[in-house]
Amino acid sequence: LEDAVRRRSRHAVGIHAGDPGKPPTMAGLSRWLGAATLVEMVDDGGLLRAVVVKAGRAVLRRLSPAAEVHAELDHLRSSLRRLAFRHGSPASLAASEKAAAYGASRLDDLLLGPLAGDIGDGTLVVVPTGPLHAVPWSVLPSCAGRPVTVSPSATLWLKARSTSEAPPARPTVLVAGPGLAHATAEVRALGRSYRGAKSLTGRRATCAAVSAALDGAALAHVAAHGHFRADNPLFSSLELADGPLTVYDLEALHHTPRLLVLSACDSGVSDVRPGDELMGLAAAVLSLGTRVLVASTMPVPDDETRTLMIALHSELRAGLTPATALARAQSRLSARSRPAGAGFVCIGAGHRGLRG
Repeated sequence: LEDAVRRRSRHAVGIHAGDPGKPPTMAGLSRWLGAATLVEMVDDGGLLRAVVVKAGRAVLRRLSPAAEVHAELDHLRSSLRRLAFRHGSPASLAASEKAAAYGASRLDDLLLGPLAGDIGDGTLVVVPTGPLHAVPWSVLPSCAGRPVTVSPSATLWLKARSTSEAPPARPTVLVAGPGLAHATAEVRALGRSYRGAKSLTGRRATCAAVSAALDGAALAHVAAHGHFRADNPLFSSLELADGPLTVYDLEALHHTPRLLVLSACDSGVSDVRPGDELMGLAAAVLSLGTRVLVASTMPVPDDETRTLMIALHSELRAGLTPATALARAQSRLSARSRPAGAGFVCIGAGHRGLRG
């Protein structure tokens, strides 16, 4: 069946992809950035460089050797994973805490240290390159408490930021998939805060029912296992009551949710193909019209994730932008829970409010 889908997709005309748009101009970027700073990273023959756009001006900066950055990133993610799931003895966990703190500081020095004089302490829009799409930005000292938005490209960010048309408002959608001990409780807790929300849990959370509910929603929250398929990222999926909801299924929606929160492991993971093209759930929903995606680039324990998600939605209901809401929610976590929340990133036009 997957082979058949692959063959058909190679000949299908994209319904939603349309014109990806021309590369943004400096005037266009500056207009929509406002006081925010955009940092686009590139791998120049093994040396990382960054183009920094701020206040109508662009500068090119030299960062660090890519191999050194990638090695530090691997060590940091490994330490955070052990801490999130509390793997090991108290002594080994203490060692992991020190390793994570050192790794975060070192990665910060390599990636953002050379840009300290350019980026200030305001809102940051980051366009990573290659493996840097998996950076847990919130744990880097320069990003602590700072609204950070990640985007696959400056063009996609500008499209999400500047698009004004929106589908008719539909109820908030809350979904709990199978196999997560706290998913249903998470959805029920959120349901008490969103009047008129459509909740789908248990056997009701089928692929057809969830797809229909997601179509045109202003806000959707899905607590489900995420599966990233490296062999074919378009088969990456969310696990629902009757099977996987894949990227191919999402392509059938007329309007993907304006803000989509995926409370699931690895839901923000993407495969980087030649040309720095991203493939996976995150890249798909952004290209299909979702303006903001909150998702995790790492495995996360569902009980700790529930605490983060409730805090995130509390900040969203207070009127904060998604990037600011996520930063506030992550900073509110206890020291024990913080590694579990570190993997969540705000992707797209994260410093744009839902009504903007």
